[in-house]
Amino acid sequence: MRYHTMKLTGIILLLFPFLALSKGSETDTLLMRKETEINVILTNLRAAKDNKARAGFNTELRKELSALLTNPNVLDYPFRQWATMSTIASPDGEFRLFNWNVESDEGIHSHYCFLVKKNTSTANLVIELKEDKFTISPRPEETLTADHWYGALYYNIVPVKKGNKTLYTIFGYNGNDRATNRKLLDVFYFKGKSLRMGYPLFQETPGSQHLLRRVFFEYSEAAIMTVRMNENLGAIVFDHLVPENPQLDGIFDYYILDMTYDGYKWENGIWVYYEDIIAYNTNNEVVRNYTITDDGDATTYRDIESDWINPVDPNAPAGGGTNAIAPVENVNDKKKKNGEAKRNGKNRQHKITNRLKGPRSAVTGERSKKTKR
Repeated sequence: MRYHTMKLTGIILLLFPFLALSKGSETDTLLMRKETEINVILTNLRAAKDNKARAGFNTELRKELSALLTNPNVLDYPFRQWATMSTIASPDGEFRLFNWNVESDEGIHSHYCFLVKKNTSTANLVIELKEDKFTISPRPEETLTADHWYGALYYNIVPVKKGNKTLYTIFGYNGNDRATNRKLLDVFYFKGKSLRMGYPLFQETPGSQHLLRRVFFEYSEAAIMTVRMNENLGAIVFDHLVPENPQLDGIFDYYILDMTYDGYKWENGIWVYYEDIIAYNTNNEVVRNYTITDDGDATTYRDIESDWINPVDPNAPAGGGTNAIAPVENVNDKKKKNGEAKRNGKNRQHKITNRLKGPRSAVTGERSKKTKR
């Protein structure tokens, strides 16, 4: 009897790895099948020709995602088929965002997002962010909850520590309408199982004592602005925005890039505002390619390795800039050519400097008269 018991135990131990592998294979098969099914819905959504058809496919998409995202394995599964949906995860693995947009016949963008956080070994905590275009302002300054969200497509997450609390700096894009686009910086954090958005971390202007809960950049549809994390500088670097003409101050349809960069550096528990940052990239930087299709509707994310990020490339991460300054002339070039380049550069810089005296504001995109260095 003892011999048979030992034999049976041995057989079970031998089979255990195969049983575990089988269970893992079943999970992968389920996710692969659901990925394909949901991708069909996404494809139909992007191909829809009118608001009614889009609304129908979008409702179906939200329903299918809501059911699938409770599965703990979705936190790690790649979902490579979903080219028109962001599926980024926080670097510490605490949560993942499933995020997409829909553009109406009128050119207005609506945004959808599920936040997935590990809850138990058998089910995730799934939080749906609900865009609120009626009760909150286009640039809300208060702390927000998942039921009252401004709407955005998120493309980067940078965790920071403040005391024993982890706060997540979130980079977002909002297609807004046919006249302007927006980019933003926000902060996500958790109170128990509840998501909070907005935390006073961003210095309003250089030297200011006022901290903002989030920062909005709004600019002309014709401009291509960048807001990205530059690991070399340890800073969030962004193009500085100005109105085409001083008389257009506050009319963001006419806000363009002025060929300078500003940024935020994490110092003493806040993002400190710095002006006129010199931005550069290292070789072989792995970046997320963030593009909009020709019809302006679908958003595509792709991780790529680049030897150098061309700042005027519209396919650069989060939208390329148009403010690249030409490389310095070679020292072996003719003196005349060097002299002309120097004079041209000096004249252009003189014009920019005269236009942009005084500290600037990340909030309004204009030079602020409130504070001085």
